[in-house]
Amino acid sequence: MSWDPATSPHALLAAADALDRRRLAALSAQLIAYIRSRDTPYPAHPARTILQVLRRKRHFDLLQQVADALLQTGCDDSTIRRQYAQALLEQGALEGAIAVLHELQGQTVAAGGEHAEVRGLVGRAYKQMYVATAPSARELRRRLLERAIAAYGGVYDESRQPWHGINAVALLERARRDGLPLPGLGIDDPGAAARARAEDILDAVRQLGDRADAWENGSAMEACIALGRHDEALEWLDAYLATNADAFELASTLRQLQEVWELDVETQPGARLIPVLQSALLAREGTAEVRVAAPELTPATLHNIDRDAGFERILGTERYQSLRWFRTALERCRSIARIESPLLEPWGTSFVVQGAALHPTLPPLVLLTNAHLVTADRWHWSLSPELVRVSFRAIGEAEQPYEVSRLLWSSRELDTTILELAGWPDDAIACPIAARRPPLDLDPPPQTYIIGHPRGDPQVMLSVRDNLVLDADDVRLHYRTPSEEGSSGSPVFNEMWEVIAIHRAGSLHTPRLNGREGTYAANEGIWIDRVRGALVDRLGPSAP
Repeated sequence: MSWDPATSPHALLAAADALDRRRLAALSAQLIAYIRSRDTPYPAHPARTILQVLRRKRHFDLLQQVADALLQTGCDDSTIRRQYAQALLEQGALEGAIAVLHELQGQTVAAGGEHAEVRGLVGRAYKQMYVATAPSARELRRRLLERAIAAYGGVYDESRQPWHGINAVALLERARRDGLPLPGLGIDDPGAAARARAEDILDAVRQLGDRADAWENGSAMEACIALGRHDEALEWLDAYLATNADAFELASTLRQLQEVWELDVETQPGARLIPVLQSALLAREGTAEVRVAAPELTPATLHNIDRDAGFERILGTERYQSLRWFRTALERCRSIARIESPLLEPWGTSFVVQGAALHPTLPPLVLLTNAHLVTADRWHWSLSPELVRVSFRAIGEAEQPYEVSRLLWSSRELDTTILELAGWPDDAIACPIAARRPPLDLDPPPQTYIIGHPRGDPQVMLSVRDNLVLDADDVRLHYRTPSEEGSSGSPVFNEMWEVIAIHRAGSLHTPRLNGREGTYAANEGIWIDRVRGALVDRLGPSAP
């Protein structure tokens, strides 16, 4: 297939909305090949629209590749160059982004809104540099903070755009908390300057009323944080979410609250705001993983969603149910454990279920993982049970990893191993097992959810990135997007957060099922009811 300027842009938009990363990448590659095959530059207007789609769905690698090809072949538009810089920023290439943005600043002086956006991104680059710099480099941090505040504040003073102003407010408040003077800006009291500007922004957004967009409502929320008005901040967050903020906006706001405002789920206002944003991000189509740390899984944090009357009073029943859905997801994280080597190197993922849910002869709690990770006889790179260490890092049980007392059952055919541990954390919770498989003939197909330790990450990660079901047979379930190393052994959940399968592999070239020829990009899991059936075949229907 080749790029068709008349139809392919619509196909790319449809692929983005359908969460089809594989199709989106293929169309992007076709576009790049088309761009490089012509003497004339690709038209700027459709190019900007395509880049905006990639940005909105947070496909920053594809955004960078397409923008780079456009710029190399003569489509040298300031918006395209800015989007290229944004892609670099989002992928951590801060110095490269700064170089592009500084050049753009001079080129867009007469461009009004585009010039403001460029200067705002300059502020964003210096802000990220500040966040990434250790507190011991105090003078460097002060210089970076001054540059970021000057960039954001200058744009706000000229354009009165709330989202630029609120970034200056957040950084002024950060200077106050970090005890950093700002002599280069002539500001003696950063806290007072932040509060004055926050009041100004809040008044401006109030005057917009229903005309306020996502960024403006989000700015009002942050202004309330600066002013200590926590209930009002939750009300503005509700207004922000009601604008159908996209994945890019949600992730940006969550990052701002956690990295710059340093909010957490244990104290207010983070205890209210962060779960709401995480729930929205996890439920939004096309989002990436949500990291979950141990403090977010404490009983106090989990019960806060149910106990806090402010959630229901402000967000209403429907949004409150969404929070309870997210609370359930957090509870499932408490069943996830990382499989480790004797040197505590990450090996894969495992999860706790009730033994009786699989077979009546099994102990009360058992641990499920892949046979290619743990088995009695060497298979692939599997560990033998006596070498396995199991840490429940999501609930803070990492310092004293658990050992395996028995390997209860293992199957190469189903790539599944069931283990009993020598001890169990008091806070571990068993995952429920689904009573039946989800219907596969729906349009759109059902979505799956995975919780595990991709890349061996010490924090548990909840993933909804493009996990729509592709196909299945009696043993295997296929769902989209190859996952990363370390996800093997993770539970695969339905929308009720019940286990339907055990994730075992992901590849760009997974063989198709049901006699179909060829391969495709897919994850592969083993149906949990197939494991249960194999146990009955091996052990009988009841205890001997």
